[in-house]
Parts: sequence; C-alpha cells; structure tokens
Amino acid sequence: MKYLKQMLEYNKENNIRMNRDIKRQIEKQIRIHKKYIYRPEKVEQAIDFIEKNFMLTTGDLRPIKLLPPQLWWYELMLGYYMIDEEGDEVLLVNEVFLNVGRGTGKSTLMATRVLNWMILGGQYGGTSQVIAYDNNQAKHVFDQVRDQSRASLLLSEMDDFNMFNSTKQGLKFESMNTKFGKQTNDVNRAQGGDTSLNVFDEVHVYKDDITEAVNKGSRMKQKNWQSIYITSGGTTRKGLYDKLIKRFTSDAEFENDRSVALLYRLEDTQQVKDKRNWGMALPLIGSLPRWSSVEEEYELSKGDPALQVKFLAMSMGIAMNDVHGFFTAGEAMKKPFNLDVFRGARTYCGIDLALHGDLSSIAFLTRDDEDYYLHTINFTTLKEFESLDYDIQELYRRFEEEGSLVILDTGNNYMSAKDMIPYMIKFKKDTGCILRMVGYDRARYENLEKLIEKFFFDKDGDKQKPVKQGFAMSDYIKIFKSQFKQDNVHHNQELLEWSLMNVAVKVGTSDDLVLKKTTNSKKIDPVVASVMALQTMLRDEY
Repeated sequence: MKYLKQMLEYNKENNIRMNRDIKRQIEKQIRIHKKYIYRPEKVEQAIDFIEKNFMLTTGDLRPIKLLPPQLWWYELMLGYYMIDEEGDEVLLVNEVFLNVGRGTGKSTLMATRVLNWMILGGQYGGTSQVIAYDNNQAKHVFDQVRDQSRASLLLSEMDDFNMFNSTKQGLKFESMNTKFGKQTNDVNRAQGGDTSLNVFDEVHVYKDDITEAVNKGSRMKQKNWQSIYITSGGTTRKGLYDKLIKRFTSDAEFENDRSVALLYRLEDTQQVKDKRNWGMALPLIGSLPRWSSVEEEYELSKGDPALQVKFLAMSMGIAMNDVHGFFTAGEAMKKPFNLDVFRGARTYCGIDLALHGDLSSIAFLTRDDEDYYLHTINFTTLKEFESLDYDIQELYRRFEEEGSLVILDTGNNYMSAKDMIPYMIKFKKDTGCILRMVGYDRARYENLEKLIEKFFFDKDGDKQKPVKQGFAMSDYIKIFKSQFKQDNVHHNQELLEWSLMNVAVKVGTSDDLVLKKTTNSKKIDPVVASVMALQTMLRDEY
C-alpha cells in the first residue's frame, strides 16, 4: 500500500480533508490487501512510463507529474491481482467509479491510462474505447488521447516507423495490435463487444444505463478487463449517475472486492461554506485546480441560484436537481414607478399567448440609460379562473384589483388575440408610448396575426421578431437575470413579483438555461413575455 501511504501524507501536509466515501475505500483496500496479490511493480511501471513519456497538452507543454492522490488511483486500478478459476493471474479490479470535481485533470489521466494499456497492457489484439453521451464529448476524450500520443517523443518516434498510427477507426499500436476508438451512448451498438478497457466519460449526463451492455461483452470474452466511470457530478436526476451512486455506496458494493469507489464530494451542501472542506471534492486543489480559480467561481455563484447549483454539482460533487429557483426575493421585489416613463419612449413588446391553461401575457419594456422599466398585462378566462382552487382564485382577485390581471369572459377556456387588442390600445393611449417592435413565439403567429398587424404592421417585417423558445433563449435569460441582480430593472406589479418567484431554470449539458415552473400551478408567462421583450430590444439595438 505504498501509494495509499503517500496519499495520506500528502493530505496531511496540504490539509486535505477526506469524506466518508474515501475513508470507506481506504478501509476496503486494507481488506483487499490482506486477501490478494499486491504488485507494486505494475503500478511503478505505469507511473514511470507516464511521467517519462507524456506531456500536459494544455498550457505549458511539460512532462506530466502525477500527484499522490493520482498515484493512489493507479495503485487501486493496477496494483492488485487474483488467481481465476483456470489458475491464471488476472487483474482484480474490473470497475472504477471516479467522481471528482472539474478541473482535476480527469481526461488527461484517462488518456494516459489508455496509452499505458495499449503499449504495456500485454493483451495482444485487444481493444479499448471511450464511451460518451454524444459524439462531441466522445471526440473530446478521444482527442485528449491522440494529443497525448502526438506530444510524446516516444510515440512520435513510433509513428515515424509506423508502429503507432492514427486510423479512421481510432489509434493502433502495431506491435501489440491494440486499438483505441470512440463510441456514443448507444445500448444496441454496445451489445456483444469484447473490449478490454472501457472509459465512460461524464456519466452524469447519461439517462440510460449502457454500462452493463458493454461490461457483459468484456466480462464474457476478456480475462483482464476494466471499466472506468468518470464524472464531475451533475444535475441529471434519475439517470445513470444516480444509479451508480446508489450502487457504489451500498454495503453490497463495499463487499465486492473487484470494484473501486473514488467518490470525492461534499457530504452536504452546508460544508461548502468552510473552504477547508473543498478538498473532499477536489483532492488536488492548489495544483489542479488552483485555489484562486475555485474561490473566484464560488464568489461568482453567490446570489445566483443557477451558478450555485452548477458549482455544487460540478465542483463539489453533490447531486443537485437541474431545475431550481432562479430569482431571489430581493431581486423580484417591485419598485413602484410612474408609467409616464413610457411617454414618447421606444417601447418593446413580448407576447406569450397561452391558448389554454396558463396566463397570456404582454410585456412592455423601455429603457432610460441603465434603467429598464417593465410593465405587464396578463389575461385568463373566466372559465379557467372558476376551475382554480380557492386560494389561487383569491390571489388572482388581488392581481385583478391592482390592474395586472384581466379575467375575460370569452365563453370558453380559450384566449384569442382579439380579446387582448383593446388593452393594448388603452396602454398605448394612456402612456403615449411608441411601440417599436414585438417579439413572439413563431408557433403562435397565426393566432396573434391580427394583433401584430394592427400595432406592428411593417411590409418588411422589421418590427416583428419571432423568438425561438427553450434553450435558444438562454443568453437572454442570463442577461435578464443579470439586470435584476444589478438592480437595474424596475417593475410595479405584485403579479410580476409573484411570477418571478415562480421561475426555475433547467441547466443544460452546456450550461445553457431554459425557463421552467417551480410547480404547475405557478405561472411564469409574464416572465417569458418579459424576456421576449428584452430579446427584441437587444436585437433592435445591436
């Protein structure tokens, strides 16, 4: 347990705290060490090969120097062997789950693992692969391996002699006929494989479990095989990540000598407030990543629920929901102003028409230097109102009294644009605003055509801007939030205050955002219309 001891000394010197999961893995290793064949020379060979032949491929091009926690990971992956039923000595550990905060060099480490296996693995004709959620992510990890091979003097020389080649299918080491390729998360394609080394990248974004389909082929056809699941944590719930966490923290898995659980994460969200705990999720902090970069990200996340969730999930390893509240109570609070600010001012509209169920909303937005002024008119039908619970009806009556909600007796449950036109006429007349441009959902144009043509007729269509929904609004959602955070947005309605507090955002795989409701009864249509108005304003100005 040479490298376990080095890791513990490193943690002590650098004040790195360990969580319960890592302490449990240490306990498991001590048990394994007493039962199986320990081959420190295999670990030393891999470490020596990596540090002598591979370079960091981002930033300074300098040799890789593995830190004690990384050495320990290699000890767990390659240091233990067992005698199988046929009397052969085989690798003990088949599965490794590495959950560690981003910026820790996971992809670089896995690239060295793949290349070490290809050249020194001793398995003639074997195949290794990276499996990722989509082709872009698979290509990212594959490129890490390829870049490592190009930066290595040894492998470059091998390439000159056609010993190590890049092919259409991937990489190939001719002397051992070992190959490395990439695959996307496809259960059907994974059936019947016979790979020796499988690297599953960023498993927190997988919905389906492809691991067993891949492992089944490896288990049946290879004596020495290993699957490595790497992730920085994430916000996709009820998918593969949750399944792996449940499995690798179970008592049954603790008793499984052929798996390793390296779960670097905080034990609860409150621990993030004490920076001394950050090493539980980032065991290389101070080197990978730098303290200053993590501190900067932490400070930026304060007061921004979306960034907080992202930081806790990706940097601190905590399983977070991808949908969460977006605006703070302070940001949502109304700041009364006189509607005279719209008089003679360029005014931008956003219209979110709900044919049934939700509110229909018109947002009016103007700007005076850095200050934005926002006002909404919202609609529901009498039949829809009468179907609501009593407490929601009481709330809607308050909104009706303040003038922010209009309850229309349309004779049915449906809204139409013609019902909204008189209120547009009144707002324009009362405020003297100049209606400059309108943003709307393209899918609703047929329903909104009469309203749009009445107030925004333009033969060239310059005053009419269809707005794409969903993640396409992400940049404008972020700008909208930033202006509230800077206290630049003034609105004067209790209804809008309520609607802002109903807004959640779902964080996508590329950190993009989409607006969601916190619950189905909580309406966010006024906010959607407001973001449309802002998007229309910015598109006109820039």
